[in-house]
Amino acid sequence: MAAVKDNKLFQLIRYGPVIFFGVFALAINFIVIKENSDRAEHSIDTLRSEVVRRQKEIIKQHVDQITNEIGYHQSRAENVLKTQAKNRVEEAYQIAINLHQTNLDKSKQQISKIISEALRPIRFFDGRGYFFVFNMDGTNVMHGLRPHVEGKNLIDSEDVRGTKILKEHINLVSQSGEAYYRWWYPKPNYPETMEFEKIGFAKLFEPYNWLIGTGEYLADVEHDIQKQVLDWINNYSFDNRGYIFVVDNNGVILSHREPSYVGINLKDFKDPAGLQMRGMILNSDADGGFVRYDIPTVPESDKKEEKISYIQKVEKWGWYIGTGFYLKDFEVYFSKQRGLLEEKNRAELTKITILSVLLTGILMALSMLLSNNLARRFERFQSRIDDDFCELEVTRDRMQHMALHDALTGLPNRLLLLDNINQGIDISRKNGSYLAVIFVDLDDFKKVNDLYGHSSGDKLLEIISRKFETLLGDNDTVSRFGGDEFIFCFPMLDDISQAEKRVSKIKDVFRDQFVINGKILSSNCSVGISMYPNDSDDAESLIRKADIVLYRAKSIRKGDVMFYDNKINQQVQLDFLLEEELRRALKKGELSVLYQPQINVKKQKLVSVEALARWNNDRMGCVSPSKFIAIAEDMGLINEIGLFVFRTACEDILSYSPNSSHAIKVSINISPKQLMRETFAEELLTITNDVGIDVERINLEITENVLINDMDKVAPVLNMLRNLGFGISLDDFGTGYSSLSYLNSLPITEIKIDRCFVDKLLVSEQSNTLVKAIIAIGESCGMQVVAEGVETKKQYQQLMSYGCNLVQGYYFDRPLPIDKLMSRTEGQESA
Repeated sequence: MAAVKDNKLFQLIRYGPVIFFGVFALAINFIVIKENSDRAEHSIDTLRSEVVRRQKEIIKQHVDQITNEIGYHQSRAENVLKTQAKNRVEEAYQIAINLHQTNLDKSKQQISKIISEALRPIRFFDGRGYFFVFNMDGTNVMHGLRPHVEGKNLIDSEDVRGTKILKEHINLVSQSGEAYYRWWYPKPNYPETMEFEKIGFAKLFEPYNWLIGTGEYLADVEHDIQKQVLDWINNYSFDNRGYIFVVDNNGVILSHREPSYVGINLKDFKDPAGLQMRGMILNSDADGGFVRYDIPTVPESDKKEEKISYIQKVEKWGWYIGTGFYLKDFEVYFSKQRGLLEEKNRAELTKITILSVLLTGILMALSMLLSNNLARRFERFQSRIDDDFCELEVTRDRMQHMALHDALTGLPNRLLLLDNINQGIDISRKNGSYLAVIFVDLDDFKKVNDLYGHSSGDKLLEIISRKFETLLGDNDTVSRFGGDEFIFCFPMLDDISQAEKRVSKIKDVFRDQFVINGKILSSNCSVGISMYPNDSDDAESLIRKADIVLYRAKSIRKGDVMFYDNKINQQVQLDFLLEEELRRALKKGELSVLYQPQINVKKQKLVSVEALARWNNDRMGCVSPSKFIAIAEDMGLINEIGLFVFRTACEDILSYSPNSSHAIKVSINISPKQLMRETFAEELLTITNDVGIDVERINLEITENVLINDMDKVAPVLNMLRNLGFGISLDDFGTGYSSLSYLNSLPITEIKIDRCFVDKLLVSEQSNTLVKAIIAIGESCGMQVVAEGVETKKQYQQLMSYGCNLVQGYYFDRPLPIDKLMSRTEGQESA
């Protein structure tokens, strides 16, 4: 029995290590095989990602090259048109010169007919171009397209914008012998209301004092260039299957390697993949982007291949330029690499197996030592695996955090903000409580960057962010919305007063100064608040409404706090309606000009008028200039409106009072935005020349706020206008900070006493003294003084006694249309 046990023990001692290490060797082989397999799979995935990344870079470079080429062609469209137009006119000029010289024995009428008939049939610009010939008085000699106008005087011809195009072109040619010109004109086969820009060139034919010229639509030249570009793109290819495709704004394919695709609209792809492809392409922007989609190999085919494309929009032409590659093209390469790696793994496995067998005998003698050693190695191996997984988890968490948080401050960004607000709304809805969205904008933050550098600005944002975090409760959040903007979300509020307390704590953050890089900085903020459920139950709407009241508060006074309410909403809607209607006001003829008489006190008769813009809208009635002028400035319409008022006033006053030494003058208000334009003086001079009014009859009224804000820019413009002969009137004199200094440094010819002083002239000793002082200043400086807002006889008599030059106001007349002004002043008597 004992022998049996000993035998078993012997066998165990003899074969135990073999069995143990055999099993152990198999386990090691399995682990190594698994690791090699995983490593090979990872290598394939890495290779796949790298190949796709490199290929994406390649197709992006090709698209960038195409868009750069398109940008070049876009920029040269006008130069191409000008060059071609000039070359054609030079050819026509040489034809006319040669025919004139070779037919000197004939009469002028015969030579004229020979030249006209030679030029008439000539066509260019793909058959669109033709020549026209005019006498310098505007009489048409020959017209290649409209022979029925020959012999007619077209000097007053206008384009769709009312510009006398022939007259201006003749003037330009008469000055230099040749000139380019541009005008706006309808195109054939398009509605008359649509206007297209034409550019032309004309040259003086001196023997007969003719103007020989031609013109072409810029859009047609651009269209020709587009066709050339598309032809070039159609022949553009790279790699084996690489090509460029072009889609327009309507989804129509303009260029594609597959000819059967050209002309097809993407909306004709009815399958989900086709609709997805259309949406991704048409949602691309000028910055470009990658899209991934399935595409049929041929139209109407069910067979599709997965493709990655890079698409970039060309804004001006409304084109989407793109190219891509099929993932299938790389599968053969990936399969080959996979086979090589698997073969390598099998070779390694064979080596490991042989090595394991050879080492088994040695390992049997060193079983204990080897087992311990293997255990330690396995532990280290496992530790490395754990470390790799931990690092991956940390990286994943870090990337997730970066995607949802601001890199500078560490606060939640816009993406997480919306989620936080929606969660807060859910909590507040369940508890029947309020939620406040508080939009905070730092005042004058740009000055910090400008004065102390962006690093100081970033440090200030970090410090403020940390202080904001101390204000948060369990469910409260604060996010950096962008730049110097932050948004708080405070759910579970009992009432609005609690929101006010939160705002007070936010404002308290800015009561103390900030020490940054050894510098002491002060800062403040403006705040806009919207409330759930009063204002909205939607996160984006709450943010938008808080933003509205924030900037409404900043427009009133920086540092203010404002809650959203229905009045503000109504005001926003009204402002939107004003902007919408103002865009169409000039075309609809809703703007008009009224004139308020200005009376010479000594002569007691009308010597001048002030032109005042008025807007009568069919939806809103009469809109105050104080409202629509400011909106026009913000919208960029003020120059168009200002020039309309200027031209109308010049035309009306000239018809009312022709040029003479005693002609009625006119004062016209000028917007600050107009004075900032480099071409402003030239535009005014063009209008006065067109109308024919003497510039000495025109006073340009400016307000002090223009000078205070932009003195360096305004002074040269005012000096130029004064040198041209315009009078310069300083409106609302005495209401600003630097009135007296302007009289010494600027070419002011007239000062206007603001109505606020005239209103209190008889009841306020201070106003009375100021009025006398202003009149005395004007007299000593040789400037004319005008008093506004005279509404009573006593005010008029008092101003007369002080020696005021001109007066205007309701005591004499309200602002009048030009026809009523004419009828009212016929047989004018002394005031």
